[in-house]
Amino acid sequence: GDQHAALLGHGGLDKGDCKNTFGTGCFMVANTGEEPVPSTSGLLTTISFKLGPEAPTQYGLEGAIACAGRTIQWLRDNMGIIKDAKDTEVLARKVGDGGGLTMVPAFSGLFAPYWEEQAKAIFVGATLYTTKEHFAYAVLESVAMQTCDICEAMEKDLGHPVGNLLVDGGMTASELMMEMQANLLNTPVIRPDMPEATALGGAFAAGLAVGFWEKADECRGLLGTVKTFNPKMDEEDRFQARKRWKGAVALSIAAAPNSEF
Repeated sequence: GDQHAALLGHGGLDKGDCKNTFGTGCFMVANTGEEPVPSTSGLLTTISFKLGPEAPTQYGLEGAIACAGRTIQWLRDNMGIIKDAKDTEVLARKVGDGGGLTMVPAFSGLFAPYWEEQAKAIFVGATLYTTKEHFAYAVLESVAMQTCDICEAMEKDLGHPVGNLLVDGGMTASELMMEMQANLLNTPVIRPDMPEATALGGAFAAGLAVGFWEKADECRGLLGTVKTFNPKMDEEDRFQARKRWKGAVALSIAAAPNSEF
């Protein structure tokens, strides 16, 4: 599928390589090598790729987020808070944090690792001092937080931390979003200058099949130069931010009809 192509486009040939595509939704895939890893943490066990009849099958773990860029569209089209997607970062940088506001964008329920289709989108922590800038920040943060949830699930299934996160897709144009992601994950986030890893991976697989490329290793570096965002967040600040997020997720699930919360 397209997400497996994106992993290949990043040159994610090795066990432990992990990519996240930030589009309308988010789709994270980690290469788990030649042995499938059955998930017990709310992820999907999948095939990453098989590059030729004699090549070994590479397996993966996949997690999906329903609303990522779609949340920014909601901020623009439904709420009228921004006129253009790039305005989200401009507003968010004016405040530098959410002012205690947390958003869980469960407009279509929560996907991995929760799988709560009846969860509701909520904002938690608004005050009389909350502004549109705080809403913009909370929207960006919500995407980074959901990615952290999937990474934590992957780490449980794999038994070790996820390494550098390779990223692509339209939302990666936001420098602030990438900084948030690195800080909340506490791991480097690597963004190529050319964000269309999915198309490149598909083209590489086709080219490899017809002999345009001879070896799978030739896909490494095809995306060109990269920018690395390194984590700079204090450990206690990260812990408190994640605690705040998980509390908001619990409220989102509790808002579902017939919830047991």
